[in-house]
Amino acid sequence: MGAVPNSSKLRWQRDAHKALGGLLKLNDLPVIAWRIPVSGVLVGDVDSLTSTPAEMRAAFVAWAQRLDAVVVPERAAVDGVTHLYAKFRLDVGFGVGGALRATIYQPMDDDGGAR
Repeated sequence: MGAVPNSSKLRWQRDAHKALGGLLKLNDLPVIAWRIPVSGVLVGDVDSLTSTPAEMRAAFVAWAQRLDAVVVPERAAVDGVTHLYAKFRLDVGFGVGGALRATIYQPMDDDGGAR
């Protein structure tokens, strides 16, 4: 398989940009961070700095439901961190794939340790 031409990568990113514009019009969903990598997919990350673990999970679920995303079984790391992941596809341009992610850390106590 040969190298993918820049014109194809740029088309993928334009399609993702158009799809993201549509998603940002959905005012009834929590705000999450979006990225468009070179591959032209959309990556939505739930914010761990301004949200509680419960708020993070709720934001992830809300977006996954709205996008009719396929949710992968959650993974819990040995340190208690929970990883949520879902993938979706939008009918924009030639089709835009995407992923939702959330990394949920255990709440910290006053001394900076996990509860």
